[in-house]
Amino acid sequence: MKRAKLAVLAAVAASTLGLFVRDLAAANFTYTQTDATTGSGVIAPFTIGSLGGDINFSATPMPSALVVNPGPGQFVGLQTVASGNSNEPNGATGLTWSGFVTATGTRGSDIYTVQIPLKFVPKVTQSPDTNDYNWSVIFGDNAVGGQDTVSTASPRFAMWYSRDDVIDATETPNTFQRYTQQNNAFIAGQDVLTNTDLTTTPIKDATDAGAPAGDDAAGRNLAFYFGWRDAGTLSAGAVFTVDTFTVGGMLNPDMTTFIPEPGSVLALAGAAVAGLMRRRRA
Repeated sequence: MKRAKLAVLAAVAASTLGLFVRDLAAANFTYTQTDATTGSGVIAPFTIGSLGGDINFSATPMPSALVVNPGPGQFVGLQTVASGNSNEPNGATGLTWSGFVTATGTRGSDIYTVQIPLKFVPKVTQSPDTNDYNWSVIFGDNAVGGQDTVSTASPRFAMWYSRDDVIDATETPNTFQRYTQQNNAFIAGQDVLTNTDLTTTPIKDATDAGAPAGDDAAGRNLAFYFGWRDAGTLSAGAVFTVDTFTVGGMLNPDMTTFIPEPGSVLALAGAAVAGLMRRRRA
């Protein structure tokens, strides 16, 4: 019976939560992968503002990424074929996630939880506007290990948010976003390069006005791929290597999963009922 009452109160609290939330900040994460099996990250503390006072959520660990095209030894990943426009061959090294994490917050002695889906958010226009997502990738070749990559021209590199996973030579809307970054020639000997994008134009969001049309990566599972897009040919047996892969950006808490602990349920439900009574009398 007690559990049933709490369930009813929780439902009342959840259904009326919108009356009390005055400010919901996005959560921001950072994550770094240093080899194919070693990576860590964190979702920074964030606040949900309510009329009863701020609910402060503490830092939440990011789960380990699934590495696509992993590399041996100290390398995060390897690439041997060009990815093309939309990474249809799945050739680039990637960090991918699915599911959600649960963040825990407090307001005084009350405890709250909310799920944070590991998905790209729709474009957020900030003031001044900055990137919703950013990255820093250290990459090169493995001349020391006997795989010296030499290019006939300067290969062009790109970052993909998600990817088009249907190999049909068509850039399918609502599957990915791409930012082409730089051309680099690979010469004899060890090459080590860094691709970092934090603030340069265009703004790096999951959705932009260019091709492909649609929502691009917004709403898709977090998946960052970096590597050789096109241009240039390589020496026989050559590979590109990713040494360190760092990404970060915005996540949106799912307020439909917001759950107060029992004591908080009673307070929130009581405030909700009182609010409804005041509205009815008015």
